[in-house]
Amino acid sequence: MTDGNMNTGTKAVSLVLMGNELTAIISDARWLLIVILVCVVADFRYGWGESHKRYNIAKEQGDRMEMHEYKWRTSRALRRTVNKLVDYFIWVCLGMLVGWAILRPLGIDYMLGGIVATIIAVGCEAKSFIGHFIYLHGVRIEEKSITGFLKAFTVSLAKKKNKDIGEALEAGFNNERKDNEKH
Repeated sequence: MTDGNMNTGTKAVSLVLMGNELTAIISDARWLLIVILVCVVADFRYGWGESHKRYNIAKEQGDRMEMHEYKWRTSRALRRTVNKLVDYFIWVCLGMLVGWAILRPLGIDYMLGGIVATIIAVGCEAKSFIGHFIYLHGVRIEEKSITGFLKAFTVSLAKKKNKDIGEALEAGFNNERKDNEKH
């Protein structure tokens, strides 16, 4: 009996000690966590828009399989969004702990570990919400390269501001691509 109680007591003390460290980490990383939160909310918003658009297209075509695939499910969307937030929160905490354990003794600010984890998280989310954004604005990425992605993103932003300018820019990029294929 005493072994179980001691074990429980040890766990409680460990939790209290680690809880203080975790509170300090969260306090130091609040801006990193806010950046991640903004990216996840943007992904949720644009993902919802893309799902809605794809559902309507499938509905117009009478494609029941596609309609079922893109039908909005609030519980699933919220669950996935919260899971992302928890995952990225853990990434930042682990980055900060690694920074605290390894970088701090070397004289490097331990926040660097959290910053690296945040950059990775934001990169993952940015790829997702920018892809949703581009789809919503009717731009297709034909080149599977960074240049093709940047061109498609530029066209989508231009179309959002002024449809004519965006279409002219898209036509210019398409003509440039055709000229490059001839040479």
